[in-house]
Amino acid sequence: MNISKNNRERLAKEIVNGAVLIHGNELVYRNNDVAYPFRQDSNFHYLTEWPEPDAHAVILVKNSKPELFLFVQERNLEMETWEGKRIGQNGAVESYGAVKAFSNSEYRKKLPELLKETKDIYCDYSNQKFQKYDQTTLSHAVPYDQRGLEFSDATLHALSPLLSELRLIKGKDELELLTKACEITVEGHKVAMQVTKSGMYEYETAASMEKQFYNLGAERLGYPSIVASGENACILHYSTNRDQIPEDSLLLIDAAAEFGMYSSDVTRTFPVDGKFTPEQKDVYQEVLKAQKLGIENVNTKNSMKNIHDLTVRSISESLVNLGLVPMGVEETISMMHYFEFFMHGTGHWLGLDVHDAGSTELNGKPRKLLPGMVTTIEPGIYVRPNKETIDFPLLERDATKIRERRKELGMEEATKLEKEEIEKAKTIKHEIPKNLLGIGVRIEDDIVCTNQEPINLTEGVPRSVEEIEELCK
Repeated sequence: MNISKNNRERLAKEIVNGAVLIHGNELVYRNNDVAYPFRQDSNFHYLTEWPEPDAHAVILVKNSKPELFLFVQERNLEMETWEGKRIGQNGAVESYGAVKAFSNSEYRKKLPELLKETKDIYCDYSNQKFQKYDQTTLSHAVPYDQRGLEFSDATLHALSPLLSELRLIKGKDELELLTKACEITVEGHKVAMQVTKSGMYEYETAASMEKQFYNLGAERLGYPSIVASGENACILHYSTNRDQIPEDSLLLIDAAAEFGMYSSDVTRTFPVDGKFTPEQKDVYQEVLKAQKLGIENVNTKNSMKNIHDLTVRSISESLVNLGLVPMGVEETISMMHYFEFFMHGTGHWLGLDVHDAGSTELNGKPRKLLPGMVTTIEPGIYVRPNKETIDFPLLERDATKIRERRKELGMEEATKLEKEEIEKAKTIKHEIPKNLLGIGVRIEDDIVCTNQEPINLTEGVPRSVEEIEELCK
């Protein structure tokens, strides 16, 4: 359990003196007595590596030294007959580094004793678990007066921002787990390329790929697999996976394995019958060009915003070359015409969660990448089949300001304003080349930032046209 021990020590150096309260996930039932497969809360795992449900942790920090106290399910032979062996309190001390361990039923009773003289308490007070387990208990655990919470001698601090910062930089042991998840994912994608043929169903390809994930040791999927054939590839989060794969179509697969709680995230797009059509090849090569550019720039000189801006420019040049937009590159960027075909970010942090913790900004400015940060690079072009002609607004738009407004007003209100602004603007009608309609391409890899060249953890899945056609034939 060295990873969580190291993480507690890193957190303790930030806190110096205080206490951390954190809660594990509970079982969620799909119906009657059938539960969904359990997965631990990522932050709880990060600090404890405890694998069972209904657990709580208190980490006392004195002079930058952490002590872990766990509250866990008790051993119960009758329940273990039904649900499997429990680790218990002894196991929490012997195997998980707890100074002491108690029954989870004692959490509220023991908390006041553990928090004596503690003035700084770190917790997620926006979480329902805080309200369920901590809010009332803290009134007994620390010296509150009768006027309520805000007059306590103790100070409550938000824990999530601290953990998000720590989780941004992956240590050696974390990178080993992530690398293993990526290696498994690579092999699953290669199987998908080898077995897929037109006439199969998307779920058949998914089954073959996911079987390989599990054969190689994956504990679960990193997220529901996207196996999108033909026009379905233009649906970003398509996960129905029930359609029959059309002849001569492309298959976009966005799928990954999870290993040791760390998730990969890979997308490949390939021809189901072994050879790209000229139109498919044209779009594919443009996306690949943008992706290579993005990967090359995962270094300490750049931020994720820099990389996205470079990718947007590359994709915009491609859209002009493909005849998908009505104006030149500069207008395509400044008026955000590219957004009709590339409507998501270039990448996101990767780790315990597929969209991992951590902000891409620091002190209100784009954050420069640091060694140990892991990001996806995933440009795409999606030519929606139901948009044969598009009225492009002649309106200067700023992606940064749009994002800031969405944060300030919320997505629903902000997008209403965006729609109103676009409707008021003059437009230029543009006919989309018919031979490109319904083509969707995304290419995604997992990249580690280092002090030298970036490391592509998933480069083992073919990307070039020649490599893909060789594997798919």
